[in-house]
Amino acid sequence: MFYCFFHLWLNILAELLCFGDREFYKDWWNAKTVEEYWRMWNMPVHKWMVRHIYFPCLRNGIPKGVTILIVFLVSAIFHELCIAVPCHIFKFWAFIGIMFQVPLVMVTNYLQDKFRNSMVGNMMFWCFFCILGQPMCLLLYYHDLMNRKVNGK
Repeated sequence: MFYCFFHLWLNILAELLCFGDREFYKDWWNAKTVEEYWRMWNMPVHKWMVRHIYFPCLRNGIPKGVTILIVFLVSAIFHELCIAVPCHIFKFWAFIGIMFQVPLVMVTNYLQDKFRNSMVGNMMFWCFFCILGQPMCLLLYYHDLMNRKVNGK
């Protein structure tokens, strides 16, 4: 799916629309912290969030920590909508998963600072985000969808 969407579909779309900036992602798999992952994954969305939410909040005097929370809140809402609308199911698993990234960012940043030049942040990222987080979220939505079909709701 990653290859089909980020290598094929987005490049075909960029070619058709004469879109010159084709940096859709950076090497997110090498992220040392969760914060670094979010800066390298889905670059068009990251740049939009920085331009339209992060910097305007900072310019309006909102503290950096609160601004980051607002950015993740907006992201969480959009992630939930991207799943809930097509599936016709609002269970807030994606919302909770994205909002859980805020404390995970703080924990991985702390561990990366404590164990300099180590891969502890990368291991935390892979364990809590890629191995446990996203698959668990998908399983919860699948479970809820199957329950809805079985119960006829």
